[in-house]
Amino acid sequence: MSDGGGSAHSDGLARWAQGGGARETWRLHVAHEAQFGGQVLEFLAEVRELNDMTELAAAFRSVLARHDITAAACGWVSGPKASSPNPFHFADWPQDWVAHYRQNNFIQIDPAPRWARNSGTPLSWSDLFDSLSARDPGRRIFEASKRFGLWEGMVIPTRSTDNQLGLVSFAGARGKIGPTEQSVLAAVARAAFDAAERLETKGYVGRPCAILSAREIECLAILVRGHSDQQLAKLLGLSIPTVRFHLANARDKLGAKSRTHLVALAVAQGYVCL
Repeated sequence: MSDGGGSAHSDGLARWAQGGGARETWRLHVAHEAQFGGQVLEFLAEVRELNDMTELAAAFRSVLARHDITAAACGWVSGPKASSPNPFHFADWPQDWVAHYRQNNFIQIDPAPRWARNSGTPLSWSDLFDSLSARDPGRRIFEASKRFGLWEGMVIPTRSTDNQLGLVSFAGARGKIGPTEQSVLAAVARAAFDAAERLETKGYVGRPCAILSAREIECLAILVRGHSDQQLAKLLGLSIPTVRFHLANARDKLGAKSRTHLVALAVAQGYVCL
């Protein structure tokens, strides 16, 4: 018969074994995370040396391929470049998917650029799909893309050197992208966009916004709501010439070509909100 000591000893060994299993799981988790981090650092180092958009696209695809991502696009969703014949730095969506996308005029309902225009948060395709209402026509795009091998991907909003909205989107025939992998892929995507902008603008990195006076910002805050100069003057207790003086100064500082352009720039650069 056992005196009880053997049982206690067995329990201790069991707990030790369980603890060892947890430690091994944690070790593998840390190693996995480090591997992901290494991918980011490796890509950052590589793209700094690239001077060709084709090489950049190939380097980006190489990283994505490790995550079973097979198609990607990097470009703009606002501003003059977005409405140009080629709104991309680079893109390699499957041609049959591109043809289907254009045939169905999906650009009007695509949730990816819609998300980028309203949020700066990276999001997986599956999470973006879940965020759409049941009646949102954009759901059709995700349902259709699966027939072309695009099951899961990500949308990563960003900004160009001239403050236009940019977007990197990619997908492949794979399962849901977890939080850690999303962080890694978002970092790589933004590095790719920044490198593409460097190549596109030949190294131009932008400039700080103009400095507007408190009174100029006050006038703009009311102007964006559609008020006339007479209404601005009444609301602010100023003369009409004084209001026009402040608006003219703001227009010159922001480089606006018209009153409408002034409003657009004031909102886009964050001086006022609609």
